[in-house]
Amino acid sequence: MAFDLSNYETVESRLARFWQAHPEGRVRTQMLNYTGDACVFYAELFAHRDDTNAVATGWAEEVKTDRGVNATSFVENCETSAIGRACANFVFATQGKRPSREEMQKVERQGGNPQPSVHTPQGAFATPKQIGYIKKLARDAGLDDLRLLELIQRTLNSDEAVLELLKSHEASAVIEALK
Repeated sequence: MAFDLSNYETVESRLARFWQAHPEGRVRTQMLNYTGDACVFYAELFAHRDDTNAVATGWAEEVKTDRGVNATSFVENCETSAIGRACANFVFATQGKRPSREEMQKVERQGGNPQPSVHTPQGAFATPKQIGYIKKLARDAGLDDLRLLELIQRTLNSDEAVLELLKSHEASAVIEALK
């Protein structure tokens, strides 16, 4: 096996960190497709229960199988995976380990031998909360605007990256670099 499951965080752990950081938040899930043998879920995280705009989203697809967890619980597993993805797309993913432990267990069950990589979804721009957190971490680290810009460009390996135009997943990477 080319990967170690202990290096991957569980959805339960990511969700617990979300609730710790946002005790007044909310999670919304929606099944978008169900065929009897497969389903697709969409999850949204809200920093506060009254917010109208999600701070992160996540998608998941599961297929019913003859054995394992998806033989009896593929719908529940799919919902959990979508929540885990939303948490990872916010700020609750171990650096470089976008998939959750549950997702990697699925790969293992299917006989896969992946080389995990950083998932870079094309998503919404960074939230004001993410931008504010980056600025706070930079201040705490004694970085002026120019040094922060250099850190952002180095972290994202792009000379064109600027704080105000970061995507949510890029902001997450910068936050991790600043921690």
